[in-house]
Amino acid sequence: MALDRQVLAVDGCDQWVRAAHQSTAVGAGGVTLSWSVPDVEMVAVESAPGEAHGRCDATGLEFDRFCRAYVVVGNTIERVRLGPTAAGVDYARVPPPTDLFAVPATTTEPGSFGPTDAPTGQLAEPRGVGVDADDRLVIAERGARRITFVDLWQRRTIRLATTTTAARPLRAPIGLAVDGRDVWVVTEQPTGLLRLTARRGPFDVDLPLPAPAADPADALPADAVAVRITVLAGRPVLLFRDPTGECWLVAAGVVATRVGPASEVAVADGGIVVAPCGGGRFLVRYVVVNDTWQREAALDAQEYDGRGIAVSTDGRIAYTTADGIRLAVGTRVRYEAEGRVVTYRLDSGRYGAQWGRVFVDACVPPGTDVRYAIRTSDDEFVTEIARTPALPELCPAPTTASPVLPPPSLDVAVPAVDGRFHTRRDHPAPWWRHRADQAIVTLEGFADAKPGRYAWVTLRLLGGTRSSPVVRSLRIEAESHTMARRLPKVFTRDDDVAFLHRFLALFDGMLHDLDARALHRELLVDPASTPEEALPWLASFLGMVLDNRWPVADRRQLVSEAAWLYRRRGTLAALQRYLAIYLHVDPVILEHHRMRGAGGPIVGTDAIALSSRSVIGFGLRVGGALGDPDSEPLEGDAASAFARLAHRFSVLVPRPLDEEQEAVVRHILDTERPAHTAYELCTVDAGLRVGVASHLALSTVIGRTGGFTPIVLDRGVLGVDGILGRPVPGAVAEAGRVGLARVG
Repeated sequence: MALDRQVLAVDGCDQWVRAAHQSTAVGAGGVTLSWSVPDVEMVAVESAPGEAHGRCDATGLEFDRFCRAYVVVGNTIERVRLGPTAAGVDYARVPPPTDLFAVPATTTEPGSFGPTDAPTGQLAEPRGVGVDADDRLVIAERGARRITFVDLWQRRTIRLATTTTAARPLRAPIGLAVDGRDVWVVTEQPTGLLRLTARRGPFDVDLPLPAPAADPADALPADAVAVRITVLAGRPVLLFRDPTGECWLVAAGVVATRVGPASEVAVADGGIVVAPCGGGRFLVRYVVVNDTWQREAALDAQEYDGRGIAVSTDGRIAYTTADGIRLAVGTRVRYEAEGRVVTYRLDSGRYGAQWGRVFVDACVPPGTDVRYAIRTSDDEFVTEIARTPALPELCPAPTTASPVLPPPSLDVAVPAVDGRFHTRRDHPAPWWRHRADQAIVTLEGFADAKPGRYAWVTLRLLGGTRSSPVVRSLRIEAESHTMARRLPKVFTRDDDVAFLHRFLALFDGMLHDLDARALHRELLVDPASTPEEALPWLASFLGMVLDNRWPVADRRQLVSEAAWLYRRRGTLAALQRYLAIYLHVDPVILEHHRMRGAGGPIVGTDAIALSSRSVIGFGLRVGGALGDPDSEPLEGDAASAFARLAHRFSVLVPRPLDEEQEAVVRHILDTERPAHTAYELCTVDAGLRVGVASHLALSTVIGRTGGFTPIVLDRGVLGVDGILGRPVPGAVAEAGRVGLARVG
């Protein structure tokens, strides 16, 4: 039995072609039945005279990490705390919104001093808001031509950045998007793109250039200007608008697509959600498929008023209404009842080839089905059939014509595609499984077709109006089994040879899969390819017992490095590497005997110094005994010093650990350290505490930490695990002033 059967794979959009009746669609997840949603098209909203497309300019909506919404209302911003309503469907205002820029009214008593003109607290035409990774509210003020940064904890403005750069004059910002600490700003008059942070910038950025369109009529108009911006996977995506109100989605290297009159864009589930002008019921979603924008199922956003959309903390799209903020929900998509999809011509490379088994990876919901039919031929069909008009939008090719499609004589009508699959329990590949979190099954069929070099596979998708099967990939063996020909002639008759060939295919397939696993058994001893359930067996070769609390990828990495780790077991390098595999950061292991006489500054006069070498600045000594600076006295006698310093070490982890992670780290230390040693575990949660031995870059990390949190009444102890208020940044190099830097 030959184990090197050629398997031709059809995976991805480039290998499928839609049927003429447009009943199937090629998407990012695979081939599905076509769907439709009524009344989803965006309709232009008329504007007042002299105010072209004014109602298409969204003002802005954004969320912080505490699920607080920031909504632009007029020339100010309201902060809304979101919580579930009694029905548990929408979000409601709890408590009423707070005006972040309102100035409380004060009464001036006789004899008191105060400003003659109180600030109004109004912004200058805000046209976009965002919240960066440091809880700073970023506002694009179109009227003032600046970007305002507001610290949400201290409720104070920390920066007013103008939109002027070295190359371009002052411009008005009309939209912004925040990606971590980076702020992307789109400006008008002229159209431009800026990038800045709360401390640096702005810097000019070139506008993204879309890929050339196949049809020049679909290209981005030259008079279109950018009006909104969002960031998808680190790449800015702009919404352009032409003078007629039509809009296009533009990203670098992606063909621009027309989306109709739109006012706002946001990122959700790996795609771009586009909101219609002036409000509407539906939000349309687009994803990138083969460098083109493909439209996905819409979101239902009833009573959307056009002010803004944003992604909430749970990843769902929220939108503004006259009654508050609501969450968009999926629309009830109507699928076609059935449809077909045809592959391009598959070439076995041999005339008169008998094709073998067919495999399909698909998600088949209840009430749906996938069937197949195969047509073969030895003839060369050189006439190329032109693409259907809608096909280039979904499945572009380098040329304007498709590869060779089946001729009319080999075409299969939809009712005739009736080949049945059976579901396999595993994947027909050596030691490979589908992911447990994916509802994908492998369907197997047999190529019941006459011999021929070329083959076309037609799939028939059956479903109701509520669900559709999704076909991810298709594979077919270019050579069938030969078991029927090996039987004596008395067991094979001309009238039943076809049935016998199909019947023996069941046993041939099972034997072929077993032989394939045996042939590729070396994959079992490779930590990167062995099945998850075989990892403990592979680790037992070296006497290693794996901890199931470790992620699977980390367990594979540990087994691959086990030989090196065990050759150096008990050493500092091996212990550091063992911990780094699990923690994904390099821990610091500090041996106490190395710290003998290398103490640090100690605040207080009653502390006993371990060294006299703690010096801050020139001529200033903090802590330590006066005397010879080169001496290294020890506290007590030699025996007590040995008990304190010998065979002791500290493990410093520069990241916070939860309870389970800390238990895993302690288990590693208990099993991999030398038996005669003792250790202490310190994480970044401990923070910097004055009075406790702290060594810069060793036991102290300068930066953010999760160890100190704002104190909550009845739930914390001041000075132990909580602080009052919120720490603010201290002195910054080249930006700090003596006397104004804050510590804490």
